Amino acid sequence: MSLAQNIKKTINYSRKNGYGEAAVAAWERMTAKYYADYDYHAPDQDALERQKADQGVSNLKFSILVPAYETQSVYMGALIDSCIAQTYGNWELIIADGSISDIVQQTVDRYQDTRIRYVRLAGNDGIAENTNQALACATGDYCGLLDHDDLLTADALYEMARAVQENRPILAYSDEDKCDESGKHFYDPHFKLDFNLDLILTNNYICHFMVVRSDILKKLQIRKEYDGSQDYDIILRIVGNLLLKEKESKDAEPVEKAIVHVPKVLYHWRCHENSTADNPQSKMYAYEAGKKALVDFASRMGWKVDVRHNKHLGFYRIEYGDSVLSHRPDLAAVGGFVARHGKVAGGIYKGQPLVYAGYMNRMDLYQNVAVLDIRNMAVGKRYQGIYQEVTNHSYESTLLTEQKDLPQWLRELDKSEQGSRQIARMNEELCRRFTKAGGRLLLDPSCIRTVKGVASGME
Repeated sequence: MSLAQNIKKTINYSRKNGYGEAAVAAWERMTAKYYADYDYHAPDQDALERQKADQGVSNLKFSILVPAYETQSVYMGALIDSCIAQTYGNWELIIADGSISDIVQQTVDRYQDTRIRYVRLAGNDGIAENTNQALACATGDYCGLLDHDDLLTADALYEMARAVQENRPILAYSDEDKCDESGKHFYDPHFKLDFNLDLILTNNYICHFMVVRSDILKKLQIRKEYDGSQDYDIILRIVGNLLLKEKESKDAEPVEKAIVHVPKVLYHWRCHENSTADNPQSKMYAYEAGKKALVDFASRMGWKVDVRHNKHLGFYRIEYGDSVLSHRPDLAAVGGFVARHGKVAGGIYKGQPLVYAGYMNRMDLYQNVAVLDIRNMAVGKRYQGIYQEVTNHSYESTLLTEQKDLPQWLRELDKSEQGSRQIARMNEELCRRFTKAGGRLLLDPSCIRTVKGVASGME
């Protein structure tokens, strides 16, 4: 990210959250410098040729849907070129054009590839409706959503075909990065987590590049009421349907298996003055639409919650009222950070200063994790027996919002290095058994317990 972009981001952040918060955020950007040395490296020519020759990839067809409106020729041409450059050849590009002028059609007419399908719309009905017009023409097994000024990497469809060929998941998504207006300089990579239920309920981290099974997408359709966050709405409805099936039947496929992550950058999100990527303030309506989609999701799930905007634009927080465990039977436990000397003492953010937001603001967000700490944890009723078996103590919530003091036995353990190591072993065994029993573990970063024990293997 350039100096000018950093300055712009800091100014916008300070207007929303105050100068103190902005100073901390700016300090983190200067000191943490997440992937500051990143540069995208495309597969070399030999690798691309091997992909083209690979007979082990199934013959699935992809329909790439692009809603267009007065798209500059240089951007539309680059988008089309990125599709033609694909090493996987079984695709169709459907461009649904709601432009008043002929600028998009003139660009498309330069190409003779029969896989490119141009649909001239009677008018511009917005992103959702224009995309639905493209969707109605789709003949592929999977539909990929591509913005009219962005780019696919040459191996995007090949990698997607490899990922979906065996289990045919409902949805698959990749990592992404940003590029400048020229489409030649790449930065701000988003290396994503595998499907994380509670993280997707804080923001649309899945985003680009995403493909959805065509039969599912055609059934759902893209809702115009959520223009600006229409892809987030699609994801939440897919997730909601899968969770409701889980609730109805123990034999239902868990949502984690129906959604696949391809851990490679396959999408370049172009940044220019009018894009959300470079200027989040330009599309505030999109963030309101995202909140609306979350409210709709919570209503479908039967949760009585309050959905709020997070201090970071495009991020949200669901307030569950008395206890998240009373709303979420899928959760085995919820826990917060355990901190020592102003830093996180354990878990995936161990050693990070508490004032940091973390990479992609994740330290500020609800998310599912593999391990929680019993010094700051509440356990659901179904799983309290496991707690007692592992700890040899009766269950007692230690979640900071529910109890200020730790039980005596935990305080005693935390006084020594050996005891702290025992706590770490308990955490691992406890959470392993929670997960084996089918429960999810939720990290709530807003709940921070400070401990004064000795340095240990947990740090």
